[in-house]
Amino acid sequence: MLSYLQSLLPETNGGKLPYWLLFISVVSAFNSVQTYQDISLTKRVYEKDPGQVSPLSARTFGTWTLITSIVRLYGAYHLNVKEVYDLTQFTFVIAGWHFLSEWLYFDTCKLGKGLSGPLIVSTSSLIWMYLQKDYYLN
Repeated sequence: MLSYLQSLLPETNGGKLPYWLLFISVVSAFNSVQTYQDISLTKRVYEKDPGQVSPLSARTFGTWTLITSIVRLYGAYHLNVKEVYDLTQFTFVIAGWHFLSEWLYFDTCKLGKGLSGPLIVSTSSLIWMYLQKDYYLN
């Protein structure tokens, strides 16, 4: 059973980034499902103005999150393809831009538990991918 599970993991070439992308992809997929069930966790992210979070906006956010999850999952297994690497990296650029703009421009978020996680994941992943690009593409 363990060898079967290990066969499902991406090839890493010694690096850990593919495992991280796989992990984030799975977590994001579960988060997407949650947005269709209950909007309370989505309201935590936009806690400065949770009244703007409707079932429709939560599902739209969940759909967007699912799309990025699929791109990141594909990226975990194909980081050696430049176009896939770039698309995967751009999912973190867009996520970071979204959360920062909601916090600093649209004023729907405040720096707290709900916003910290997405900001940390998007920023650290973006930096990690920037620093490791040559390693995975050469």
